[in-house]
Amino acid sequence: MRIKGLALREAGHVDAARELWTRVIESEDEHWPQVSGSLEHLGDSYRHDDPPRAATYYRRLIADYPTLSGTSGCAHVSLAEILLDRRDKESVEQAARLLGTWIDEFSIPFPNAHFRFNLALIRAAKALGDKETTQRAARTALDLAARGPVYPRHGQEIGDVKADAKTLRRLRRLAK
Repeated sequence: MRIKGLALREAGHVDAARELWTRVIESEDEHWPQVSGSLEHLGDSYRHDDPPRAATYYRRLIADYPTLSGTSGCAHVSLAEILLDRRDKESVEQAARLLGTWIDEFSIPFPNAHFRFNLALIRAAKALGDKETTQRAARTALDLAARGPVYPRHGQEIGDVKADAKTLRRLRRLAK
């Protein structure tokens, strides 16, 4: 059901996908990779239309499945991004703690995940007035963006950083 939900989402049927993922997490059958992945998919699906609801799914994922097995491993970053959008001091501090946890406890091999992390770290550091961390994170993000394809022999874009020209210009400015 989780995978069928992904196909439905890709086809533009987000509500139908959400129904399937909700069925998975409400199921009496505890297939943990399916539940953890479905929690992440639900969070992702609500990020733009209902950020508080998305945050609830990410918080549940982090609390109930702390290893994040069966997911992208980026729930902390996703939740931090939502909190940073709130722009209040408490949310920014909570986002910074989540980012610290993610970088200390998870070993995600993909440059695109670390790029997202560094973009969120820049936002948190700027909000907290930490120019050194802002500069360091901008430099790291630029390095990640310059790496090129992760799996060039396979023709896949898994893990590749996709950054537009505006983002790269901003990162260059912050890296100085």
